[in-house]
Amino acid sequence: MPWIELAGNDIHYTDTGTGDPVVLVHGHGSAAACWEPIIAALAPRFRVLAYDSYDHGYSANSRREGPMADRATELEEFIGKLGLARPVVFGQSMGGMTTLRWALRHPAEARALVVCGMGWPLLPMDDKIASALDDEERIWLGVGESFTPDWIEANPVEHARYIRVRSTAAAIEAARHRRPMTSSQDEFLSEDPAAADRTAAGLKAISSPLLLFAGSKEAPFIMHGVENTHSLVPNSTLVIADGAAHNAYYQERELLLASFENLLATNLTTA
Repeated sequence: MPWIELAGNDIHYTDTGTGDPVVLVHGHGSAAACWEPIIAALAPRFRVLAYDSYDHGYSANSRREGPMADRATELEEFIGKLGLARPVVFGQSMGGMTTLRWALRHPAEARALVVCGMGWPLLPMDDKIASALDDEERIWLGVGESFTPDWIEANPVEHARYIRVRSTAAAIEAARHRRPMTSSQDEFLSEDPAAADRTAAGLKAISSPLLLFAGSKEAPFIMHGVENTHSLVPNSTLVIADGAAHNAYYQERELLLASFENLLATNLTTA
């Protein structure tokens, strides 16, 4: 079980397969373990790395008061400390925003970018991060539907596993003692017009190929950002998974993987 210090936190990660590096960045209230089906599919051809961001999985918790570590810096240090050259970076939800923010700093460094269920900007949210505990003290995330009811009914064991693997001690502690959104607001949006203009200009400057992947039932406040990001990033492709919601990356992972293969094939000469 490998560990690494990132942005001052003790971080757990997995490292599977050999080949060109692929980094997987999970969403809020999730964990690296939620990428396991994607890891299994990619590991025969790639070196696939997935880490638990702080307050998630097996990684350390943040302080309950004061500023939280910048997750884009966390990703930046992960790639840098492990010497990952020209990585593919996958991010889902919060991890998708982390991926975009990392790409603003490194607009040409990734072989490819894959952002699932996220875009920029997000419309204003509550002042608390949205993960919480249900009556059985399992982690859930309030972003509309995560999985569609039909999928849950058809896959009850897989759904239960998904909820269980992300409901670790670190995640439960963070949900019991919820950190204010204002401590990490810049990870999601900015009310400063000048900052918004800089972000828009930065997105237009990204030259790495970008795949945006979202469910047709994604929450409107997220889909707004997905469509806006697609309009700004020059070499971007938008794929909509019909009938899926926020966790389209998992529910429709075969479509995601096929779309990723198409992205690489289309950009092979520049990858």
